[in-house]
Amino acid sequence: MIIVDPTTIICKPNILLIISLLISGCAENISIKENPIGNSIPKSWSSPLPETGNYTGQWWTVFQDSTLTRVFDDFLENSPDLKAIASRLEMSRQIARITAAGSLPSIGMGINGANRKQNLSAFGLSEDFFSGGQGGESDDNDVTSFETENYGLNLSFQWELDLWGRLFNQRRAAIEDLRSTEYDLAYLKFSLQVQIVKAYYQAVESQKQFQLAQETLSSVSELADMVASRYEKGLLSSLDLRLTQSSVSSAKAQLENRHQVYLLVVRNLEALLGKYPDGDYLVNTVLPKNLPAIPPGMPADVIKRRPDVQSALARAQAASYRSAEAVSSFLPGFVLTSSSGTSSSDLSDLLNDDYQVWSGGLNISAPVFQGGRLAANLKMNQASLKLAEIMLMQTIINAFAEIEQALFTEESNKKQLIAFQTSAEQAEAAYSLSRERYDSGLVGLISVLDSQQRWFQARSQVLTAQRAKVNTRLNLILALGGEIQQTS
Repeated sequence: MIIVDPTTIICKPNILLIISLLISGCAENISIKENPIGNSIPKSWSSPLPETGNYTGQWWTVFQDSTLTRVFDDFLENSPDLKAIASRLEMSRQIARITAAGSLPSIGMGINGANRKQNLSAFGLSEDFFSGGQGGESDDNDVTSFETENYGLNLSFQWELDLWGRLFNQRRAAIEDLRSTEYDLAYLKFSLQVQIVKAYYQAVESQKQFQLAQETLSSVSELADMVASRYEKGLLSSLDLRLTQSSVSSAKAQLENRHQVYLLVVRNLEALLGKYPDGDYLVNTVLPKNLPAIPPGMPADVIKRRPDVQSALARAQAASYRSAEAVSSFLPGFVLTSSSGTSSSDLSDLLNDDYQVWSGGLNISAPVFQGGRLAANLKMNQASLKLAEIMLMQTIINAFAEIEQALFTEESNKKQLIAFQTSAEQAEAAYSLSRERYDSGLVGLISVLDSQQRWFQARSQVLTAQRAKVNTRLNLILALGGEIQQTS
């Protein structure tokens, strides 16, 4: 069947055919260096990189936390998210194989058998016509019928000749789609690993905050007992007693709140690990002091390491191949066909060479009229290529923005942590001094309670700042791309 596309007629078909022959099968090579953002990449980061050593794939081991290693083992073994990633990756591989199979010859084999009975009375033929019934049967009603049997064995062959590179571009686009999916899933897996570490150290901080709340309650209760004892002796007024009792009640409420937060965070961690969320999962009691090393290097190196950037690059390359495939669809298609087999009325002769039949040929089809479908498909794929290039540039910009922000936050968190630690030291000294002066009758109870509250609040802020520093380092590791583990 010959099909006509009006756009191929209106737009000077001879010129279009020559141009198509020249450019068909040639996809544009997508490169990060040729991307507009590539020219503006700085030689160094705006904020300094922290002092680091060589980067290792198992970056979490640098935390030197055996409990974290156990968390990772549980995560890799039981996480429903990781199992879903494995299934999605396998689906993408099979889709690529299905697409690639279109460029290979298609071979099929079949066997058939048929038994047919035909009644000839409807044709006005009597039994005499067959000279005594040769080749037919007659029943009591003088109805003549015939039975025939036929058996066949067939081997068919079909192969589309890829003269214009259409199938090649289709196959390469599928391969680039698979690469893009592999990078996406690798980045997703790495992101999940980072989120697990964040969830784990959130649980560690929550436990430390819960322990601090217990210590706060114990300290406030000790002060309240002292005030109550002196009140009973008539040495203090009821105002001091009520102030301390109020502080004890507030400390108890805070303790319950911290307990709720701790159990909530631990249960969330257990859910991420694929375990029953009973809140009994054991975590460490110390926030890490050793942070994973970040690889030094130029900013341009990052776009070679980040899986999401490589994924965007693969998507753009796939769009380029599809654009080239759309061009070759204007040209004629050539398909070789062949079949060979046997056909016989006797099943025993099915493998006999004397009953062999065969056929072969070349089918040529050219688009003549398609209602503008081919032209629209070409324009759509060209627009898709342009969009993929824009998304690649946006992905690169986002990558650099994340790194620069993480580097700035690193320095900011360091300053905040130092300030909170100094505040906690000063608050502890102020609390000790106020207790001494209160015992000497030089200051009132309110000064003691205020300094005590400031001390525990500063210690809580130190814990929060320590975990924020861990989170920022994890964000920086994620922004820098980590280790790309791509399965071929």
